[in-house]
Amino acid sequence: MMEDRTDVWTETDSHDFLDLAEVAVPGRTEQIEMLLQLVPAEEREDFQAVELACGEGLLAERLLDRFPRARLTAFDGSDVMLNAASKRLARFRDRVEVRKFELGSQAWLASAEGTLRCALSSLAIHHLTDEEKRSLYTRIAERLEPGGALLVADVVLPDNAFIRRATVEAWHRIARERSQELTGTLDTYRRLAAEGWGPPETDQPEPGEMPARVFDHLTWLKQAGFGIVDCFWMRAGHAIYGGYR
Repeated sequence: MMEDRTDVWTETDSHDFLDLAEVAVPGRTEQIEMLLQLVPAEEREDFQAVELACGEGLLAERLLDRFPRARLTAFDGSDVMLNAASKRLARFRDRVEVRKFELGSQAWLASAEGTLRCALSSLAIHHLTDEEKRSLYTRIAERLEPGGALLVADVVLPDNAFIRRATVEAWHRIARERSQELTGTLDTYRRLAAEGWGPPETDQPEPGEMPARVFDHLTWLKQAGFGIVDCFWMRAGHAIYGGYR
């Protein structure tokens, strides 16, 4: 049985993330653009998509703009995020529905109508156990139409201490540069570093943080029935990976 993850992410975390994400997430704009390029659809196609952990709705907004006939169901577990996403996405009216869900439950899959062309997720799946990740990939594969895709942007686990050190150093360098670029100071970076928003510096992650290696994700996706799997982008402990039916 999957567990509720309400103890992992709090509404205070949601408020903080809204303030800090542009510095905390390496290449955030680049990640969104890569995800959109990977969606298996032509611009004017009519298709159904879901987003798991939509946050404030940035990716959802870009997807609905890029694909003007797409319909999206956007799920999140945070009331703060759902409120922000609902406001951001209101202009799309009946093309989008914003719903609350529990990360550890797959009930949301049953509530998404019909077959899906694409399922997307950002910064959420690392809160699931490995068994839950594998189960989720299998359930999503069953709901995707032929040629459909699961696309995930998330933090991943380095293979060893040497790679972890390089990953941590890269994140600090990128966060310092981004903080300076956006605010003219290093204050946001210093806050991120002090509050532990960067990748872990040891092999003992914080409670509720359960990232896996990219290799393992790709193996599980293959086992779930995805014919094509790959890692499409990686930077400073963050990766975009997924599979196509």
